[in-house]
Amino acid sequence: MEVEERTSLILTIVFAIILVGGIFYLGYFFGQRKVKTSLLESKMLKNWMVFAKGEVREISGRDLILTANGENLKISVSEKAAVQSLNTKNGEIKKASFEDIKVGNKLEAQVKVEPEEKTLTAYLINILF
Repeated sequence: MEVEERTSLILTIVFAIILVGGIFYLGYFFGQRKVKTSLLESKMLKNWMVFAKGEVREISGRDLILTANGENLKISVSEKAAVQSLNTKNGEIKKASFEDIKVGNKLEAQVKVEPEEKTLTAYLINILF
């Protein structure tokens, strides 16, 4: 009887250690995941500048819909945005205007992420050819 009680106690302790370890692991995993997904909502991070690259699918006012890899992205183009055409073969850059952007053009845009408004605003656009 004493051996069975000791075995039962050991199994209970092992099970408790595994359970507590699993709980800590899940807490760490979900805690890390929350940090990664909440970066855009952080009040510490302002003025994110990122690049978006794709093909112009639609133009509506000063808004562009870019498409790439089956995804669509809406970008608002600032009135102050610099627009240029970029020859990807020889690197030649020419000044352009927003009106030069056409549906079907391939673009690379430097955009500012506006977390509070949940928008993307372009300040530099390269029309790629």
